[in-house]
Amino acid sequence: MDDRLGSSEWSVPEARNVVAQLRHVAAEGPEYDGVELFLALCDYLDELHGGAGFDRVFTGSERSALAGAVRRIHGRSAVPDRDGERLVQPVNAAVTLTEGRALAAELESADAWQRELGLALHGLYSYLDQLYGGPGAFTDLLTTAERDRVASR
Repeated sequence: MDDRLGSSEWSVPEARNVVAQLRHVAAEGPEYDGVELFLALCDYLDELHGGAGFDRVFTGSERSALAGAVRRIHGRSAVPDRDGERLVQPVNAAVTLTEGRALAAELESADAWQRELGLALHGLYSYLDQLYGGPGAFTDLLTTAERDRVASR
């Protein structure tokens, strides 16, 4: 188990707490988009992790089991479903997943909490890429039914 998000100094619980508080500070611009994206991706990981939700980054056999479930389910239908539920933009996020990668890099190059937010976002993307199959693999979200199947693994 690992409680750090990539190279961020924040643990998963710290990051979630700090970013939730930053929602009241970051009123617009890339910081606001970064906060909303971070919170939306954490909500998504809550669903994938099931049970207690996303409070740590899985490693070892836990990560392998989760990644295996994500890949099996995602691999069945990696194209948008007919109901349009397979999204490339998380609910409550103003940026797409692809735009979010660039946003994370932009925030990483800033100072203070913006840098930590960028590092934490980068850590989320790295973790999700690993679950989906490798660098750059996380490009869309599983449907609600697919997330339920992953969580019940």
